Amino acid sequence: MVRGRVSVAFVRLAVIGAAGRIGSRIVKEALGRGHEVTMVVRNRSGLDGTADRLVEADVFDSAAVKAAVAGADVVVNAAGHAAKLDDAGFYARAARSVVSALRAFDDPPRLIVVGGFGSVRDGAGGQYADRPNLPANAAPEIVGQREALTYYRTLDDLHWTYVSPPPGGIAPGQRSGKYQLAVDTIGDREAASTLISMEDYAIAVLDEAERAEHPHACVVVMR
Repeated sequence: MVRGRVSVAFVRLAVIGAAGRIGSRIVKEALGRGHEVTMVVRNRSGLDGTADRLVEADVFDSAAVKAAVAGADVVVNAAGHAAKLDDAGFYARAARSVVSALRAFDDPPRLIVVGGFGSVRDGAGGQYADRPNLPANAAPEIVGQREALTYYRTLDDLHWTYVSPPPGGIAPGQRSGKYQLAVDTIGDREAASTLISMEDYAIAVLDEAERAEHPHACVVVMR
């Protein structure tokens, strides 16, 4: 199925990791749709105030995260690493911190996670994180993102959606306004054909923020 933008409702959005390559595009897409946006960053130095709010919080400080996202309808966890990742536990620890923050609210906001493709299945049913000879520089990211999703799948008290880029990759590019969406798998498609632009990935994230169509699911965004 090919999906584009359908605006449904006003959303108060908090984006953790808003200064990153993907997080910044999610912010831009949300503002373009007229939503209220809080940018949550580790260091606000050098950043402008294009969003409604710009606040500092370390993703591993759950109390700071709670304060930063207070009032949001939807929290997007786009936290990532700024340099080479050599710690596969990074994403699972970040997930636990954010979830702890959200659980502290009487009425927790929905959570959308900018994920990875480690858990995505190919046509034979195998997960990409289990493939032999993963590149050494990419393995901690691929395996670590799957570990985080394994944790999210244990949660039944929060409304969460894990939005995975495809194994074909994600990169800066054009905002075409079109993408394909699948749950858990790319099926029989060749991985290289699934490459998605960060701009179109951001559209998919905002569509989910507006529609809340995939609770407790891993969805894969593909070209």
